[in-house]
Parts: sequence; C-alpha cells; structure tokens
Amino acid sequence: MHDEPTNAKTRLDVLIVGAGPTGLTLAAQLHRFGARFRIVDRLRDRMQQSRALGVQARSLEILDALGLAHELISRGNPAARIVLHLGRGRTTSVRIDDIGIAGTRFPYILFVSQAETEAVLSEYLERAGVRIERGVELTAFEMGEEDVTCTLRHDDGRVEHVRALYLAGCDGAHSMVRKGAGIPFEGGAYPQSFVLGDVEADGPLEPGALNAFPAREGVALFFPLGHPATWRLIGIEPRALQPSTAGPATLELSLAELQDLADAATGGRVRLRDPAWLARFRLHHRQAATYRAGRAFLAGDAAHIHSPVGAQGMNTGIQDAWNLGWKLALVARGRAAPELLDTYNGERWPIGRYLLRFTDRMFAGVVAITRSRLGTRVRNLLLPPLLRWLMRSRRRRARAFRLVSQLGIRYRRSPLSAEAGAPPAGAPRAGDRLPDATLVRDDGSTTTLQRETAGPGFHLLLCGPPDTWGEAQVTALRERYADLLFVHHISRNPAPGALADQGEAFACLGIRRATHLLIRPDGHVAFRGEDADLAPVTHYLEHWLTVAT
Repeated sequence: MHDEPTNAKTRLDVLIVGAGPTGLTLAAQLHRFGARFRIVDRLRDRMQQSRALGVQARSLEILDALGLAHELISRGNPAARIVLHLGRGRTTSVRIDDIGIAGTRFPYILFVSQAETEAVLSEYLERAGVRIERGVELTAFEMGEEDVTCTLRHDDGRVEHVRALYLAGCDGAHSMVRKGAGIPFEGGAYPQSFVLGDVEADGPLEPGALNAFPAREGVALFFPLGHPATWRLIGIEPRALQPSTAGPATLELSLAELQDLADAATGGRVRLRDPAWLARFRLHHRQAATYRAGRAFLAGDAAHIHSPVGAQGMNTGIQDAWNLGWKLALVARGRAAPELLDTYNGERWPIGRYLLRFTDRMFAGVVAITRSRLGTRVRNLLLPPLLRWLMRSRRRRARAFRLVSQLGIRYRRSPLSAEAGAPPAGAPRAGDRLPDATLVRDDGSTTTLQRETAGPGFHLLLCGPPDTWGEAQVTALRERYADLLFVHHISRNPAPGALADQGEAFACLGIRRATHLLIRPDGHVAFRGEDADLAPVTHYLEHWLTVAT
C-alpha cells in the first residue's frame, strides 16, 4: 500500500464525496462558478438501478439551467394521469397535466429512472472536462482552522491525502462525512417492508399513466418507466408476505414473491413477467441534527431520508446541492462573505424537516386506508368524490401541485432575503422562487425569465421603462461586481437593449410600478425594491459580496 503525502500546492476549494444526483448537481454548480474541486465515489461504476423515479418540476427547472431538462425528458415519461383501481373493475382517474398553474414550463412529474438522471448529469460533467473519480473512498478526515485534510483510499490500494477548504458529504444514508463530523442522524425506521420491480406487466393498466391499486391486502403502484422495463412496481408488502425477521436493509426478492403482492393488491388481475430488477427493502425517516459542522457540509440522503411517498427524496437532494454550490464557490474564491455559508443550514434544514413530516403524514395516510375494513370502505366511498372535488378547483389543483413539485419552497426568513417597500399581495417576495414567463428580446426572438437568469451569478431585473434608472449607477454596479452581476431591463414595450413583457412577466412578478428584483444564483429572489432607488440593493450587495479586482 502506497501512502502519498499531502500536497499543499494542490489544495482544493471543495472535495465532494458521493457521485449520486446530489453530488453530481453540486459538481455542476461548482464548475459553473469556477471552483477547484474533485468528486469521488467509492463505487467503481455508476448505479444502473435505482429506487428514485419521480423528477419534480423544480428539479427540471434546475436541470434546465444546465441545459439538461429536455434531454432527461426525452428519456422519461411525463405522465398526465393517475388511475386509481378501487376493486371490482372500478376506477377513478385524475389528470395532472391541467393543474391550472402558471410560472413554470414543466407542469408535471417526470417518471424516469434515477440512473438516467445520473447519466445526464455525468455526461454534462464529462463534456465540461470534469472527471468523476470512482473507486475512491473517503476513509478519514481532520478539520483544521483553515482547511480539511482528507484521507482517500483508491481501489488499487493507494492512499492519498487531500487538503480542501470545504468537505461536502453527498454520500448517502450511511455517510462517512456525517459520521466523521459527529452529526446525529435522528429518526427511526418504518415497520413495513417494501418491494420494487422493474417488470413487464399484463392486465388492466392504462399505458403512460400511474396506476395505483390501494387494497387492504397491500398497496401496488405501477409507474410508467419505459426503460429498462415498461413498468416499475413499488408496493408495501402485506404482513403475511413479509419476511419473519427484520434482516438487513435490503433482502432478495423473487418474481414469484412480487407476483404474490401484485395478486393481493390487484385481485390477481395483473400478471408480471420479464423482470429487469427486483428488490425488497426497508426504509428509514431520519434527518441530520445540522447540515454543517465546521468545514463539513451534508446534502441529499446524507442529510435526510424520507418515505418514498410523494417522490421528495432525490429532488430535495438536488435542491440542497443547488443551494449550497454557489455559496461554497463564492466564499472559497473570496468573492463572498464567509457568513454566506451559514445560510445553507438555515435555509435547507427547515425544508428538510418540513418535507420529512409531510412524507410521514402521506405515508401514514396510505397505510391507514389499507389496514382496516373501515379504511377500505371509506376509501372506496369517499376517495372518488374527494378527488373530483380537489381537481375541480384550479386553485386547489395549483396548491397541491406546488407542494408536491417543490415549486413553493421559499426562504423568506433567511438573512439573504431583504426588501425595500411592501410588495403587492401575491407578488413574489424576497426568498421566493422566481417564476417563469415569456419575454421577447429586441431582435424579436423569444426567451423566458428563468432562461435569462440561468447564468452563474446574481441577476438584477429592472422592471419598467429603461430610462427609469440612471445609466451611471447601473454601470457602476456592473463594474463593481463584474462577472457576478448581470443587469436586465424588462419593459412593457419593445426598447433597444430591453426585454419586452408579453403580458406574463409583469403579471407573475406583481409589477405595478418601477420595481427591481435581485435574483440569486439558485433562482430565488434575494432582494425586492418597489421603486427606482438602487441604494438599498447596492448596500445588500456590499454586505454579501466582495468587489471584483
């Protein structure tokens, strides 16, 4: 075994441990901001199977900022219907493509294997010249006042010592970074046993739709997968079919056992064949006590693990990384105040706690209506009219979608969120996600709010006639924060150098008079001012950023 010495000359800004969706997203964000980093993973090959399946609208917006959303969509299935099979051939269905929500170009859940999400992100990094170092394991680390010394073991036995300003643990539920930092992982395990199968299936399944069979004898959900099989079946095993002992986290599963579950849930109406992947597993619901300990940060499953109900886990990890990456990069490069890093835990930990409770409640509801005769009767009698009532109202549809899609996540209480003046009711406030809307450039081509603000840096939107803001003060801001601040004029009417509103942008932004909004690199509103005075936003930038040299 060869032990290489630490090389101070090659100190990194960030060492990322874990190359799943969270680590890959973090690497993409760091690369965009010019940070020096490495990304390592102890597994020699990328996982070809995965439990995560649903990519939410907010994750698609993040991937779109990298130019990857449509590539991933082409590999998945943006399902438009949920079909509930209630027994004796009765069904009720809900469309999820007519939700009555504006402000996003992705008003649906994309069903696609996590392996495809990882492939799209990996290919992006490879094209950018970033090497994902597989077969490299973090075995120990020691935090000092100025950096972290990390011990890496390569699969050929070589041991390497690496120094990094910051260590990012994206290494899953059994995170070495979390354990090494001494961060408690609080929560518990679900008593139920879950099964998963990527299979072909014959029976009363509506193609391209999520088919759900909530039965007292078990729950079976058929997701339209497409690759490597037509369907992914996920179910909660009936007690009678579960292994007699708790056993390890993952147990072997046969096609016959999966068929037994399908029979119990569907009344024998669906036959399974040609399995591409089968697994039995148990799940935990846990959250790290903090997402930061000194120079070590946690994201994704290293920070929180959820019930699979609601498809929140992987998507929350992607948002963790999108929130953390630009902050690490700017502080490491000396372009932002170190206190910026404190906002990561302050913003993301409460979101993780909320989503953990949300998925627990959803899961408890699913179990409740499948564990008793009364629950079954209530489900069959009340669920169809309840769904019709819910979907009849555009407001209720939009509210439900915002919750599940994570479009409604906001950081209004963060120190990073500031306002000058009172925004109109319903307008995006500081801390809210920037909604999307169509704009027209002065050459006649179309674009959108989110596309214009996707570049790495802060984006200042000046909404109103371009001559409202003095050219001298705008130019001074541009020069003071060169390469970190981009200014966009948005006008109701076409004007040279301005983006023209087509009736959507000013409406969704709540613009009633000259207004300016500063957009963070992760697509949330940092500052909102209800007039043409740029002095408050200038003070904001001076507090958080350093001047370009």
